[in-house]
Amino acid sequence: MGHFLFRDGHGHLEEKANNFTAMRILFALVVLYGHALMIQLGLPFVGIWATTVDFIVQCALDGFFILSGYMITASAMKSRAIGRYASARIFRIFPGLIVTVLLLWLVVGPLFTSLPAGQYWSQLQTWLFPLDLISQVDPMAGLPGVFEGSPMGENMNGPLWTIRYELMAYVGVGVLMLVGLYRRNAQVLLWTALTLAFGMLVETFGYVGFGEETIGTLARFAPAFMVGAAFHAGRQYVRLSPALIGLTALAALATHGTPLGWMMVDIALASAYLWLGYARIPGRAGVAVREVEDVSYGIYILHWPIGMMVFALLPTLSTTALAVIMLPLAIGAGWALRVLVEKPALAFKSRLGRRQTAPSPAVGAAG
Repeated sequence: MGHFLFRDGHGHLEEKANNFTAMRILFALVVLYGHALMIQLGLPFVGIWATTVDFIVQCALDGFFILSGYMITASAMKSRAIGRYASARIFRIFPGLIVTVLLLWLVVGPLFTSLPAGQYWSQLQTWLFPLDLISQVDPMAGLPGVFEGSPMGENMNGPLWTIRYELMAYVGVGVLMLVGLYRRNAQVLLWTALTLAFGMLVETFGYVGFGEETIGTLARFAPAFMVGAAFHAGRQYVRLSPALIGLTALAALATHGTPLGWMMVDIALASAYLWLGYARIPGRAGVAVREVEDVSYGIYILHWPIGMMVFALLPTLSTTALAVIMLPLAIGAGWALRVLVEKPALAFKSRLGRRQTAPSPAVGAAG
């Protein structure tokens, strides 16, 4: 029992023998169910079940940032090539995002708008829509007359609002890499401490002014990202074990309701998620989990419009029925996005990287 409680569960990312891809898919499916409730019932959530689901969804959202912070930090500290780092992040986010936005704009909008086609295409809102979403200026933008019968209004793709903060984390790490301040474990731990202090200050005193919503949300997601980063930077000093999970969970309970409370939840979640991510599942089941196709991003960015379309066609569905219908459709759409868009884009990135690093051919002497 003592061996189980205190054994270090850290693995090696480069071996790719982990469950992180499957966990991201699970996080996306948790968010899907929470959004099925939201699409049907609207906000705010009321009742024990809905509020419990919302808490679990928030833990899943933080899970995305925790795992991202852990893996992005591993990648950043392994390779100092800023161009390679930037291209990896761009090709991870934007091909799927651009295709999704174009589908919403050119296909879903015209099919589900209550406006005549001429009026739909004559609206400035229609033409600004792809720019708003792809640039993340307004990721909650809608299209005129589309989904207007939903309790969530004309919001075309609710989950996209978190991409802004993922991109901000990528840019922050990239800038620190560029100036040489994200190369050592001690530097990462220092940035983590500063980020947690920033989160505590915003939580304690609040912030009112320009960009207050962005600052407030950043104070929630930036600590989650950097907690994941700190677990990678401190992996030689922290034993990833059930004992650590228990201690951090107790600390989260003890600090509940304080400015430190949610950050302690993130630390407890990071302990649990990373331990589970490296847990060895035996047999064929373990192989299937470790080698599952990464459809998490597709599920995440496509399940909302799928749910909104189903609701528009069948508005009397129960929340459970809506979630059951959304599930296979979102998995199928996520798989299609992965195979038809993400993987070709990543393959193109790899070819582009090889061309950029290929040695120049030798120039022969004139004869």
